Order: sequence, then C-alpha cells, then structure tokens
Amino acid sequence: MPVFEYKALDSKGKKIRGLITADGPAAARLKLSQDLLYPTDIREVKEEEKKPSAQALVSPFAKLQRVNPVEVTTALRQLATLISSGLPLVESLGGVIDQSEDSKLRKIFTQVRERVLEGNSLAQAMSAHPGVFSHIHVNMVRAGETGGALDIILRRLADFSEKRLKLKKRIESAMTYPIFLLLISSIILIFLMTFVMPKVVGIFKGMKLALPWSTQVLIFVTYVISNYWWLLAIGAVGLAVLIAALVKTEIGGRAWDRIKMSFPLLGRLHRKAVIARFTRTLSILLKSGIPLVDALEIARPSMGNRILEDGIREATRLVGEGSDFATPLRQKGGFPPLVVQLVRAGEKSGELEEMLAKAAEVYEDDVEATIASLTSIIEPVVILFMGVVVGFIVMAILLPIFEMTSGIRVTR
Repeated sequence: MPVFEYKALDSKGKKIRGLITADGPAAARLKLSQDLLYPTDIREVKEEEKKPSAQALVSPFAKLQRVNPVEVTTALRQLATLISSGLPLVESLGGVIDQSEDSKLRKIFTQVRERVLEGNSLAQAMSAHPGVFSHIHVNMVRAGETGGALDIILRRLADFSEKRLKLKKRIESAMTYPIFLLLISSIILIFLMTFVMPKVVGIFKGMKLALPWSTQVLIFVTYVISNYWWLLAIGAVGLAVLIAALVKTEIGGRAWDRIKMSFPLLGRLHRKAVIARFTRTLSILLKSGIPLVDALEIARPSMGNRILEDGIREATRLVGEGSDFATPLRQKGGFPPLVVQLVRAGEKSGELEEMLAKAAEVYEDDVEATIASLTSIIEPVVILFMGVVVGFIVMAILLPIFEMTSGIRVTR
C-alpha cells in the first residue's frame, strides 16, 4: 500500500505533519478527515530508485540525502529488542517508526512495514531500499528469518555496524588535525601569493637588474596566480570531475584500485583495511548461519577493491568445487600468512567464524596503529614543506635587495 506524507491542520488550527498509508490520495484525505485533520498537502513517498552513475555524479547533494548510518544501526537494535520481547514483526516495525527521530528513516521503515503487511518477508522489504540496507543487511535478515532467530541476527548486525562505524570514526579523528593543518597552510600560502606578493614583486619590475632565477620564478608564479586564478580553479574542478567520472567506470575503477595498492605507505594501509573489513564481514555472516560459499559471495563486494575481489571470486569458485578455504585464500586472494594460518586453524577446529573475527581484530588494531604513525609523520612534513616554501619566498625577495645594496656601496 502506498505511503503518503501529509501536512494538515488539526481542529485547533495547529500545523502538523506525518505519514499515512492509503490506496490513493483521495483515500488518504478521507482517512485524515475521519481523524479530524484537514490536509493542506499530500505527497506520495516514492521508494528510492537506483540512479545511473552519471546522474549520481552530477548530483551535488547526493550525500546529504542519505540516511545517517548511526540512525540505521540504532533502529536495527531497537527492532531486535522489540522482536525479542515477543511483539509481532509488524508491531515492532511500528515501534521503530514511532521512536525514530529521522524523518527519512521513518518514511523508509513505514514503506518496509507496508511491504510486510502485503505479505513480503522483512528481507524482501528491506531489499527495496539498497541505499539504506546493503546486501549484507538483506542476506543476514533472510538467514535470520529462515532460521527463526531474527532478533539475534538483528542484534549481531547492529553490533557489526557499530564496530565498522567506530573504526571509521577513529580513522577520521586521527586524520582531522593533519588535514586541518594542511588546509590552513594552503590558505596562508594562497593569501600570500594572491594579495601580498603582487605588491612586493611590483618593486622589482622597474629595476634594470639581472634578477636571480628564484626571483624570476616567484614573479612568474605570482603573475599566474593573481591573473589566472579563475582558470586554475576551473581546471582543478574539471580535473576532479574527470577523475571521479573515470573512477566510476569499470576500467578506471580497476586502475584506481591498483594504484591505491601501489602507494609506498598508503598501499599497505589500504590492503590491511580491506582485509579487516572482509574478515569482519565474513565472520558475522558465518555466525548468522549462512554457508561459506554464499557468505563469500555476499562479503566480497564489501572489500571495496576490485583487484582483491577478483581473487576472492576465484577462491569462492574453488571452495564451491570442494577445496578448502585457506589454500585458495593464499594463492588466489593474496592474503597474508597470518590470516591464512588462522583460517586453516579455524577450518580444522570448526571455529572458522571465531578465527576470522580474531584476524579482523588484529588488522583493525594494525590499521589504527598505522594511521597514528602516519599522522605523526604528516604533521612535521607539512610544517617542513611550509618552511621550505616560505624560505624560498624570503630568499627570492632578499637576494635582489642584497644585490641592490651591494651595488650602491660599490658606486660610493
């Protein structure tokens, strides 16, 4: 049944807004009038559609339209609590809708509830919103519904999402100060080159002196920035858009994934982050009762690197043909020996999901430690770079002045 968002006036003339389900706009107005509400605006809430990549690229507010992942995690935990207390699924979804403070999430859960009332499973209803519920969410919920442990699966899913969000926040907080320092340094440098240096450089233009190369370079850079800054800005934006468009293509995305792994320090960090994300996802899927081959297919897209995903795809094929998991994981997936040994031990002991969780913890801690060490290196590098730039500017200004003063002393 369609979901409508309405604005109405109550019997006291107070403006209110909310959601209502009805067969059509006329039925929605009738329902509101029966509740002594006088609608002023009724709009059907459309289910999200998968946008083409080009449309998603040109949409500058795409990220602002997304639902906060923290709100989704909180809603899943609330749903697990309500279901475990014995409430039916439809009533539990209604409770989540009433408790949610995010209007976008409230609309989505209202649509999910209506699909469930129509006879769909919760997994099918959630699959209609891929921007909010990933394929991992959908498959885990499907496994929970099949096994009769939906509340346990939802709780595990909330725990899994919280761990991923915490790791992401720790990485972002570690990178905040270096990025802030780099931003401030760039602003100061642009201010010097745009407003201060043109006045200083103007002194040397009328002089008939053989200016040093450093001063000539400074004059040229100052001229370009002060006169063609708009062209540089357009070029930078155009280059960024072009790179973003190329990365969204299959060939460009693969090339970018390969480049990310080839960076001297960041490449190792990226690989560790991918391994941590994959092992954590695979562990929670296996704990939810999903078979290994199916879990590998579900967890593979969560890696975020097409090159490594190809190795897991080949390893999945070999596992499906009867191979163990550890051998193709090493040969085809290119995973480090530590993960391979833990997987082999988990296969022998029958505790594969626990060993994968341990591997995830090891690499998550390693990622955090690497991020901390990189930030400690970035700060002095940025300061040193700014010192070199400022020193170059000072020398480029002082050298002609020294030549002028020495020439005056010689003439005397």
